[in-house]
Amino acid sequence: MRKIFLYGLTTILVLGVALGADGAQWNIPSRDREILIDGFTSEWAGVPTFQITPERKDLRSGGTFKEGDVALSIQALWDEQYLYLALRWSDDVWDIKEVGRKDAVWVDSEGKRRDRMYFYDNLKFHIRASDYDYTLWLSPRVNEEGPFVWARLLEGYKGMERATATPMVSSREQNDGSVTMEVMLLWKELRLKPGDDFSMPLTLVLSDGDHPGRMLDYKVEFLKWLGWVGKLTTPE
Repeated sequence: MRKIFLYGLTTILVLGVALGADGAQWNIPSRDREILIDGFTSEWAGVPTFQITPERKDLRSGGTFKEGDVALSIQALWDEQYLYLALRWSDDVWDIKEVGRKDAVWVDSEGKRRDRMYFYDNLKFHIRASDYDYTLWLSPRVNEEGPFVWARLLEGYKGMERATATPMVSSREQNDGSVTMEVMLLWKELRLKPGDDFSMPLTLVLSDGDHPGRMLDYKVEFLKWLGWVGKLTTPE
């Protein structure tokens, strides 16, 4: 069993994971093919893959991971209207539960406020700048449950919430137990404009819950997550 240590300020802070700023960059290529949001990812062949695994040395992390625990690969393309994502997600023990946005905060037995999303298998896609904060949570479809998704957009100095549509998501279970997903986000809903000058701080957090059906107080000891911090860019 491999112990993964935290590189950062803390593992869980009140409502989530605290990650510092890194100099990494995720350069997303412009779309050069037709993309259908149907959960099948064959049309993504040849698109660069972004990996989130416990073996990757440049990730932030918390908790104890063992070999084969979890792996996520992400591919992305963009055009003037949409940001497209393709995911392939593997997990040795799936722990899926719908947690709505209004139920995301949980107060544990010691009175600490925690984010329920980190107790299950979820991906957090978080674009945040000084006056902009977009959060998207995703979980796959497994055993006829899911996919589950919710999003929130805050803008301005005071962080006023803006109406934003939930992205289009399709998820399919594969014969090897993994899951493929496709996501389509509308730039207009994000209130962002892609292009050569586009560069926004991005945080990706993959949470790995391995105790389906157990109470949250029990699961606190086993919380695990992997995080990447950098810049999202869309070169033409």
